[in-house]
Amino acid sequence: MKKVFFVLILLLSGCSTISGRKSALKNFARGVISFENEEYDRAIKEFEETLKKGGQSGYVNLKLGNLYLKKKQPEKAKRYFYRAKRENPDNPQVYFGLAVAYLFEKNNRLAAYFIEKGLKRQPDNNSFRLILCDIYVSLKEYEKASHHYSILVKNFPSNYLLHYNYAKILEKIGNYSGAEFQYLKTLDIAPSLWQANLSLALLYQKEGKFDKAIQFFKNTIQYNPKNPVAYTFLASSFYSEGEVDKAIEILEKAINEGIRKKEFYDFLGHIYYRKKDYEKAIENFKKSIEIQDTSEIRFQLGVVYDKLGKNDEMEKQLKLAIKLNPENAFALNYLGYSYLINNKNIKMAYKMIKRAVKKDPENGAFLDSLGWAYYKMGNYKKAKYYLEKAISLEKDPEVEEHLGYTYMKLKEYEKAISYFMKSYEKTGKKELLKEVEKAKELLRNETY
Repeated sequence: MKKVFFVLILLLSGCSTISGRKSALKNFARGVISFENEEYDRAIKEFEETLKKGGQSGYVNLKLGNLYLKKKQPEKAKRYFYRAKRENPDNPQVYFGLAVAYLFEKNNRLAAYFIEKGLKRQPDNNSFRLILCDIYVSLKEYEKASHHYSILVKNFPSNYLLHYNYAKILEKIGNYSGAEFQYLKTLDIAPSLWQANLSLALLYQKEGKFDKAIQFFKNTIQYNPKNPVAYTFLASSFYSEGEVDKAIEILEKAINEGIRKKEFYDFLGHIYYRKKDYEKAIENFKKSIEIQDTSEIRFQLGVVYDKLGKNDEMEKQLKLAIKLNPENAFALNYLGYSYLINNKNIKMAYKMIKRAVKKDPENGAFLDSLGWAYYKMGNYKKAKYYLEKAISLEKDPEVEEHLGYTYMKLKEYEKAISYFMKSYEKTGKKELLKEVEKAKELLRNETY
């Protein structure tokens, strides 16, 4: 009641005559009633009439600003808020109103500016402080967001979501110890919050603290057994630590839970390939393809068939990989090189490998294939150029062997001997020793 009386005094103090005061008061009263009845258009009309009749009041301007916000007309709202600001520059509600108007216009920077102004005058307005945190996050000004979250968690120490959001911000700015503390604080209050368990597990994994990461990945699965991310990262943690069988166990547990994810089958296929269990690798890659057919998995499948000596199936899968993605450089190079090895489709192989090199010109394996393609086509100078470039990038015995044969064709016998020997020392291939003897004989004949 006192507040209403005070507002009326403010309102009437701006009117020059008694009749003007009474008239303005009537408009003001009708405006208040209309506002309470949610008749906003009428309320606006009455309040604007109040101002026309000389009832100049920051309160009325503030009311009009808020009314225009309700009507989603921020430009008009700002006009009245700025008038209210001139009349009463210490009223925090004016600054919060301006902030909301700028938020309507998606001007987050000015919105943040005015909320900061309002908070200086009303620091206990936690609702706007929380809005300010969201604004600073949208602006990627994480340090500022962190400052305000630090105040909010002190004001509301039992609010686990504030601790969790604060932890996410601290992690973004690289304050991992602070983030860890806030995640743990979150879990003290809400231990079953799987998002916090997962975030903490991912933080520990990022820091290389795999034992701790594994524990919180397990917690995540306990509280949310259908969460695919936790299974993937838990399996990845075990795999990184060399516990391959445990990684398999986790992935198969996820599948048994009914989570049929492509990445699970991809990962299992990769693990079984590394274990040289090629049949199981094929089984999982095929299940991955059932969910989504991709060039990458067709390529992996082709490589596995190659390991089993199933050349026709290998070629089929690699062709499918290229059909799905004509820019798959690995599939282009692999299939092209397999043609070179088998002395078939040499020109086609050259074209495929050339495309792979264009895609990745610093890949030593691709350059070796291109050099060998030139060798097969009898262009030994170009073969030498690409093979020498390949060996500068990748000290591989196969590249060394190819260089040996190329130097033989170019009659650079000393270099041929050197590279044949380098390759032999790594592979133990006895036919390379025969090539060394040939090169020595040719060198002797050339000398005499």
